[in-house]
Amino acid sequence: MQYLHGLRTPMGPAPWRGICVEDAVVATLQGGSEQDATKAALAKFDQRFIVGDDTTMRERDLIQPMIQLAIEELIEFGKPEFPDGGGQEKISITAKGDGWQIPVIGYLDLVFPQHGVVIDLKTTTRVPSKMSPEHQLQRAIYQKAKGNMGVKFLYCSAKKSAMLDDGDVAETLVKAKKQIARMEAFLRHCDKDAAKAIVPHNPSSFYWRGAETLREEFYG
Repeated sequence: MQYLHGLRTPMGPAPWRGICVEDAVVATLQGGSEQDATKAALAKFDQRFIVGDDTTMRERDLIQPMIQLAIEELIEFGKPEFPDGGGQEKISITAKGDGWQIPVIGYLDLVFPQHGVVIDLKTTTRVPSKMSPEHQLQRAIYQKAKGNMGVKFLYCSAKKSAMLDDGDVAETLVKAKKQIARMEAFLRHCDKDAAKAIVPHNPSSFYWRGAETLREEFYG
């Protein structure tokens, strides 16, 4: 629905909370006031969710403690480096197969060249003890693109934080290439309307939260 038909689901309060936290952390690491950055983060959240339900307000309440924990973890690294003009650094590696090649693109949160490390900030209600396969893949892509630097993921909840770098990069990328090859083969033999007609979907998935009407209009 999103990539073939161009219909994107709206961003819910949890991912928007993550964006607000990251903005505040970056502003503080660049020399700004943590208090001012937190106020700006809360204001940004409120602009998107003017009237919030209980779930939305719970996400809002997580912003301040997440900012504080993330800054405590990252302050020792100093100022992150961003490309000219600001914004995240875009990276890309290419997956190649039999007669095809596909770029795999990512965007780096925090790059600290003076420490030789890239840190991706993940806000979460539950800090994992081990990175998920999806996050291991994301880290592997970043590591491949920034081979001369280490890549770590910083997980922050309202009460706890952890810096993780799980997974063998080479092994993870081999698995990813096999998956990409399967998806490429599927799409090569199936146009977007055929894909819509035959690919099953789970209507109870949390991905549809806030997009129930869109799901019904698209799938019937």
